[in-house]
Amino acid sequence: MRRREAIALLAAAGGLAACGDQRPRPGARWPALAVRDLGGRSATLPAASGGARLINLWALWCPPCRRELPGLDRLAAALAPRGIEVSTIAVADDAFAIREYLTQQGLGLRSVVIAPGAPGLEPLRIESLPQSFVVAADGAVLARWIGERDWDAPAVRREFDRVLQQA
Repeated sequence: MRRREAIALLAAAGGLAACGDQRPRPGARWPALAVRDLGGRSATLPAASGGARLINLWALWCPPCRRELPGLDRLAAALAPRGIEVSTIAVADDAFAIREYLTQQGLGLRSVVIAPGAPGLEPLRIESLPQSFVVAADGAVLARWIGERDWDAPAVRREFDRVLQQA
C-alpha cells in the first residue's frame, strides 16, 4: 500500500506544481501501447491514427483524475462532430473496476487500461497523474499537460484548439 500512497502523493504534487502546458521533446512520438479493453481483452492503442486525438492518463486512486473525467466526457462529445477523438488510459490492474466506475459515473469515454509500470509507458515519462497528450494523426506529440484541467473552461478549450491547429 505504501507504493500507492507515494504515487498518489506524487500525483497531487505534480498536479499542483505543473498544471501548465508542457512542451514535448522535439520529435516526440506517441508509442503504440499494449493495453486491455474494459472487458479485460488484450488490445493495442496505436501510435498513429486517422486524426488528431487527446489522450488522458488517469487512475482511480487519483482524486484530480476523477474530478476531470466529466469535463473530458463533455469535451469528447463536443469534438466528435469534428472527428477528434478523446481517449482515456486508466493506469490500473483491474479493468472491471475501471469499467464499473465509468458506468456508475455515466461516462461514455473511449477507455482502455494499462498496468502500472508497463514498459510501454517509459517513453512517456509519466511522473504524476493525470496527464493529457494531444497527438497528431501521424503520432507526433503536439502538447503535454500535467495535472488536472478544467476541460469546460473557455481558456482551456481555446488553448486546446490552438494546439490542434498544429495537427
